[in-house]
Amino acid sequence: MQIVIADDHQLFREGLRLILSIESQWQVIAEVDNAQDLMTQVQNQTPDLVLLDYRMPGGGAVSVLSYIKQRFETTRVICLTGVNSAGLFRQLLSCGADAVLLKEISAEELLAAVRSVVAGQQVLSNSVKQQLENGVDKLTSREFQIMDLVLEGLTTAEIAERLSLSPRTVENHRYSLMKKLDVRNSAELIQFAQQQDLLSC
Repeated sequence: MQIVIADDHQLFREGLRLILSIESQWQVIAEVDNAQDLMTQVQNQTPDLVLLDYRMPGGGAVSVLSYIKQRFETTRVICLTGVNSAGLFRQLLSCGADAVLLKEISAEELLAAVRSVVAGQQVLSNSVKQQLENGVDKLTSREFQIMDLVLEGLTTAEIAERLSLSPRTVENHRYSLMKKLDVRNSAELIQFAQQQDLLSC
């Protein structure tokens, strides 16, 4: 099985590679630290599995995940995150994530999750399951995607180009998400994201 590790922290990538090396039939064929390099690797090599960090420079995990799952049906994606948010988990699952795991899991749990995903099962960390049972979603998939890019620092024009939308459409979604979250501007949106731990790695 060929695997690509996508995380912007070198130490974390090295740790994942070491853990995965336990299985002799698994091969890490690439490590990347940004979204664009990840998409290039997937295009060129079509790996069997991608371990994807939620926070990736050059593009949010939601956009990257959607891109991979829409174009490479055989590639399975395990999303790893330190963000404990029901809204985020539902968004990742709606985009086709084969597993959503918190970075607090053990090496044994990760290996078990990889084996289950390879066998065609969907895997969620216990904490993820609890959040999904207790969480109340406010945002649509598109609104969550746009919020992710706003938090990344992109302007309306840049978001429109990234998502192939008109600036007016982006502004409408932006207005809607801010109204739902009861924030008035980007500064308050960032403050909300900090309170909800959406800026964690």
